Amino acid sequence: MTGARGLARMLAASLFPPHCCLCGFPGASLDLDLCDFCRADLPWESEARADGLVALRYEHPVDQMIRDLKYQGRIAHARMLGVLLAEAARERVAMLPRLLVPVPLHPARLQERGFNQATALARYAGRMLEIPVLGAAVRRIRDTPTQTSLGVEQRHRNVSGAFAVSASSRRLVEARHVAVVDDVMTTGSTLAELRAVLLAAGVQRVDTWAVARVAQARPALLSTSSGGPSNRSSGTLPV
Repeated sequence: MTGARGLARMLAASLFPPHCCLCGFPGASLDLDLCDFCRADLPWESEARADGLVALRYEHPVDQMIRDLKYQGRIAHARMLGVLLAEAARERVAMLPRLLVPVPLHPARLQERGFNQATALARYAGRMLEIPVLGAAVRRIRDTPTQTSLGVEQRHRNVSGAFAVSASSRRLVEARHVAVVDDVMTTGSTLAELRAVLLAAGVQRVDTWAVARVAQARPALLSTSSGGPSNRSSGTLPV
């Protein structure tokens, strides 16, 4: 990144140099609070997914960092994880989307938590990739119970009809190609439901991005499509 924003990053790094949040060594780059050694030891996801992206496996220390972000409000972890998601996108995604759409929280959950971790992650990833983030693109219209203790079919039913496109849908359609962003993917039900809603609204291609995947879960089809009917209408929505 060049120009004023690049200069601002260099100035910030000189005043507050990044240090590894795991071991305290100097950070690997201006934007990453991890050293090269700890970064290399992370549980990187090696399985490639067409038009979908998972950066890491939900294992130590990634699982603890995500829990600290969500439940302890450690926003600094959003910066680090968002940067790692951006790095994975640069390496693995052939065609980057034109918009990032974070998975929304219901207003009641947002008020309780005080922030949306998916929005925070998307903003840091978008900043690195220079992709706009449309945080108000989709609303969660049902306050669904947490997915943590639910099975595959229960997860699918839990999020069915939970999302609705907001008044900013014009920007979504004009973008044509977007990626929905979440922190953790288990079965993929939430991402698949949101993808179906965006396709039904007229978006031509919807990719699914997650920072981490729960390794023991059987993932849903993570990705994509363009042009044709969504999985919602075809009856083949992955769970």
